[in-house]
Amino acid sequence: MLFKNRLIIGIIFVFLGINIPIFAQSPPNPQLTTIQTAETLGKGGSHTSFGLFQHTINNIAPLQKQDIIIGGFQESRAVSLELNTFIVPVRFTYGLSDLLDLQLGATLANRGAKKIVHDFYDSNIPELNAKRVYNQPIYDGRIGLKYNLKPEKNDGFPSISVGGHVYSGYTADDRLNVDNDFRDDSPIDGFPFVGMNAFGVGTQRIGKYFRVHAGVGVFLTSKAIDTADLFTLNYQLGGEIAVSDSLWIAGDFSRELQYAGLNISNILGLALRYEVSNKLVFQIGLSTQPGIQFGLTLGGEQAKAMEGNKLLF
Repeated sequence: MLFKNRLIIGIIFVFLGINIPIFAQSPPNPQLTTIQTAETLGKGGSHTSFGLFQHTINNIAPLQKQDIIIGGFQESRAVSLELNTFIVPVRFTYGLSDLLDLQLGATLANRGAKKIVHDFYDSNIPELNAKRVYNQPIYDGRIGLKYNLKPEKNDGFPSISVGGHVYSGYTADDRLNVDNDFRDDSPIDGFPFVGMNAFGVGTQRIGKYFRVHAGVGVFLTSKAIDTADLFTLNYQLGGEIAVSDSLWIAGDFSRELQYAGLNISNILGLALRYEVSNKLVFQIGLSTQPGIQFGLTLGGEQAKAMEGNKLLF
């Protein structure tokens, strides 16, 4: 909480204390820290990013015993979950055309998720009242597309893109079903899942020095079946400001995201983006997860130059 408060205060001071440059140009930027923008890379462009986020949830345990599979047999035991892991999302985006991006990715995690079967031997003998711990695998792979419905033309209207992903992997079952039981009744095997999401995002340029972004999306996974929250709705807000011809500062907020089936809420981020050349851009960002993220963008060909001169100021 202290880190989050300091980051919020830092974002406010950065935006209030900044000196506006005379000129500010930048290659297409498809992502801030967690929020995607409406900008596409252009044909042949690419964006590579990877991050490291800590994710911890305490006291995930049902109130009563439940049926689980032990050694091929169904037994009644109390089960709990310990989740304290580092999530590593790796993403690669490639510009298939001026308006269409291909998005590939994988999410990995360390061995920080454990499902614990209490009183494993179900015995009245104290020496046998031991716990059995099962490490839970966490990873996924994904593929998706983002299509720019309306490009940026400096006409006073936002650029708009839509897209979606399909993904699959193994996850820790941090959501109980409607009966307050874990969906995974075989702890030794982990919890396999498949999912998909769809999203829409808009980017509005305000003059030469500001961009604002907003998006909305929905997640649906097999993990959420038989739970009270079948669909996970996400909304995102973000903004950028130029501090020099080659340096931008960005901040964003994501209400709900999924990494390898794990739901993460209320993420604030702050990033610095440096334009090495008119094609190459490096970005580093921090988030309140807490975590850090790096990005490298190589701009592609933009066949349609920006039209009009109706900047807002």
